[in-house]
Amino acid sequence: MEVTNNVQRKGLPRSLQFQRMERIVKAMQHPTAGVPVRSQKLFLTTVPNAFTGTDVTEWIMEKLNVKDSAEALHLASLLCYYGYFFHITTNGAVQIKDDNELFRFQAPYYWVSTNWTTGNIEYAIYLLKRTLRNRQRHGLEEHEMHALDDLKKRLIQQWDFVTMQAEAQFRVLKDRKKTDKTIIDSQERAFWRVMRPSPDEASVLEMDIRNDLYTHRPMKRDEVLKRRLEYLQQALTNRVRTKSSQTHQSLCAHSELLSDYDPFLGHCLPSNPWLTSDTTRWDLTQPLVDNPTQLRVRRWSFGCKELLSDPTGVREFMKFCEADFSTESLNFYLHVQALRNCPLSQIKQKAELVYREHLAPNAPQEVNINDMIRTKIIKQLDNPTREIFFEAEKHIIELIKKNSYPRFIQSEVYRSQMQNAPNPLPKKPGIFHFVKDNYFRTSESSSDDEYDSDDSAHKSDNPAANTLSKSQPLVGTLVNTTAVATAVVAATSASIQALGNDGKRLSLRNQPGSK
Repeated sequence: MEVTNNVQRKGLPRSLQFQRMERIVKAMQHPTAGVPVRSQKLFLTTVPNAFTGTDVTEWIMEKLNVKDSAEALHLASLLCYYGYFFHITTNGAVQIKDDNELFRFQAPYYWVSTNWTTGNIEYAIYLLKRTLRNRQRHGLEEHEMHALDDLKKRLIQQWDFVTMQAEAQFRVLKDRKKTDKTIIDSQERAFWRVMRPSPDEASVLEMDIRNDLYTHRPMKRDEVLKRRLEYLQQALTNRVRTKSSQTHQSLCAHSELLSDYDPFLGHCLPSNPWLTSDTTRWDLTQPLVDNPTQLRVRRWSFGCKELLSDPTGVREFMKFCEADFSTESLNFYLHVQALRNCPLSQIKQKAELVYREHLAPNAPQEVNINDMIRTKIIKQLDNPTREIFFEAEKHIIELIKKNSYPRFIQSEVYRSQMQNAPNPLPKKPGIFHFVKDNYFRTSESSSDDEYDSDDSAHKSDNPAANTLSKSQPLVGTLVNTTAVATAVVAATSASIQALGNDGKRLSLRNQPGSK
């Protein structure tokens, strides 16, 4: 194993998050104001410098001014998930509860911020050493067994060295006390859970390419290019590759398919609420409506994802499934969505409800999933998360795509819904559609006292001129759209009639002294 120096460590992505968490952990380790640590009894042994889940929860609520106990447990579980303290057992649990389970602080030498670069040889030695111990207590999990088989193929030339190192470490561990064995095993398990997590869990060491590109690191240009190439090569592995022409065609087809649904690029029926005061479009695009439009109903046929993302579409799909006696899969999907969006304190209750309703033996609405997914869910029911049913949900959505969804699109229910759906026609905008209502006011709305003197001073003997002058707005007076349109038409007709035989334009007003 190798550790980076301090200069590189400060420039690592997410280093600020690690520093904030480490400040909290260092405050927890304060000898007087930190979490109370003491020798705790575990079965027939005594564990030194240990603390319970209740101790760390009370400390977080007191020192960090956290009012909700569930939030304090969540913060403690995150610190345990990032490997700053570990459970004194062999199961590697990271969910902290308000109970008397024992924990110990991880040594700063194994913190995430040290940026360990662990190789395959060290991981192979750790896995092989566990196979030499009691299989019931230290047996490998399924993903670890697959990892060990893969490492045997990769390190076939060095496997004798790996075996020798694992046996030597196992002999040294046998001479230690039972308490030391338990602590060392828990510490190693917590370290490797962070460095080599299972495929179902998100790694805390994942690097975001945006942070990698925009984080300033004082390195040479060759090192920057080398690291960039290594990252891009790793990102391209196990990724489906397609031709650029096919990608462009798919993108163009997708854009053309959804162009009518973009209010800025396509049509905005019946009128654009951003330019007019008509709010009919907002009423038609509500999540739940009685009569969805044809565009909205047609979008359900684009894919199962479009149908399930529309609450009105889900309602109509549920009616069809009830008539077809196949509501189990759709109910399971809706219950999983409710679990994903529920408060943290209700996750365990809703997870158990979903399991009893859909996955337990002889469940009232049992869904069709394989035994491997069911076994994983049962193992996680004690400490459920929001993504506990992720694999089952993915499997059920595929079943819906193949079974219920095609039948719904081809059914008479959908066809009648499509035929009877309203199609709002575009409203013809007015002459001054860009002007809001009640923006202008007529000259008659002004006070008579303000303009009487002006009218009397500019009155003319010519009735046509008087009519034209009355139709024109006075200075500082706003008129409505009808008055403006009438004035424009009157001025145009008067100008045409005023043209003489000589082609010269005559004045619209009678000049003084002219006949």
